[in-house]
Amino acid sequence: MPASRLAIFCIVFPTYTKASVGKLGVGLSATALAAIKIKHDMCVWSNIEISPQDSEILDIDKFEKKLGEVSKNVRQIRELIRRFEICHFKYKEHLKQIKDSIQNLKSNVDPVNIGAHHISKGKEASKNDNTGRSLIGQKYLHSLMNWLGDNLENTYWINDELNTQVKKWLGDKNQNKERFVRLLIARLIWDWEGYKEFQQNGEYKELEFQICRMDICHYAFPRHLDLLLQAIGRMQSIENFEGCGSFNIEIKKYIEGQFLLLYDYIKSNIKNKLEPNEKIQLWLTASLAKVLKEQVSLTIYLPQLNEN
Repeated sequence: MPASRLAIFCIVFPTYTKASVGKLGVGLSATALAAIKIKHDMCVWSNIEISPQDSEILDIDKFEKKLGEVSKNVRQIRELIRRFEICHFKYKEHLKQIKDSIQNLKSNVDPVNIGAHHISKGKEASKNDNTGRSLIGQKYLHSLMNWLGDNLENTYWINDELNTQVKKWLGDKNQNKERFVRLLIARLIWDWEGYKEFQQNGEYKELEFQICRMDICHYAFPRHLDLLLQAIGRMQSIENFEGCGSFNIEIKKYIEGQFLLLYDYIKSNIKNKLEPNEKIQLWLTASLAKVLKEQVSLTIYLPQLNEN
């Protein structure tokens, strides 16, 4: 999911199973699977798929409890870790911000401001987005609304060339296409009531699921949106779709390298006698390492923080 946001995935996805997404082809991180299982509480581990009995989570949480009450700054850092997503187009920058925050024990980003320039925040917010993604997103939104025949209050975002292309991709209207387009609009603007309203989980559930994994902050935007609009026009899902929770070879290689650096830090510090702030840094580092591990499906076990 930053200029627009650190991608947050605590949203209600349809109750698809792992088997139903196994044919998607692209590496699907545990983040997407977590959403499939409806990790909708504000749990600090909501951006990964976890079992209540996950030994690493139990170990990290146990270590956290021993720390006692921590400062607001530390809680903000932990919130940034919860909101980290490897599919975000600024994932490298976000990861560096989190690591720097851990080192300084001061959050470099206020979680309250995450998503301030996303298209879900309205047209004026999009004008303040210096990445251009929200601006592009608004143009797509208006082209989709134009295809539906909805009244457009403001012509500022209308792009005739994009309108023509969207009409070509979507083709003639039918009931399912209109529902898919309204679902897509709801997903893009984080309209969660509409998002639930337009889901059916029926004959076209795989295509519907791909629409549910669309956002402007994804590394493949707007290419994957173009492909999705063509898929809606054909009423067929996309093979090897890259959506929220996906990762490519380049991302996995980078994240694995970063994970190993965190792993080495943890391993070199667990036997040391640490000061209170050093223990907090160790806990935050382990939390971040666990998120990275699960989001790209690494199999290396983290060093145990607590003595048996």
